[in-house]
Amino acid sequence: MCTNALQTTVALVHVVIDKSGSPITNDHEKANAFNNHFSSVSVVDNDAVPPCSNVPLCCILDNINISAKDVIQSVNKLKTNSSCGPDGLSPVLFKRLKQCLSEPLAQIYNQLISVGMVPDTGVPRTAHIHVVPVF
Repeated sequence: MCTNALQTTVALVHVVIDKSGSPITNDHEKANAFNNHFSSVSVVDNDAVPPCSNVPLCCILDNINISAKDVIQSVNKLKTNSSCGPDGLSPVLFKRLKQCLSEPLAQIYNQLISVGMVPDTGVPRTAHIHVVPVF
């Protein structure tokens, strides 16, 4: 389980103008106005991938090698007050175990690069996300 110290901040959405030019002051109405706007300018994903067979490749990444030192340098850049990733593991865990984890992680990353695939996480790649402004 991941826990972090929470910092309290107040984010304000100042004046929002509706279609008729009138200011919206109620937070719920502001959220609805944003929702209406973004849903009106968005398109529904049809899961179709456009053809791109004639695209010239300017470079191929075929000689990437990630070392244990690279992993340690990346782990050192993690913010310890950040939230957990989708795996539920805290950045503090990686920082404390970086010496033990750096070599196995480097091997895993290199293997993934060599086969050109990322393992299935169980989350569909076309997962739908519903974004809700919080006031």
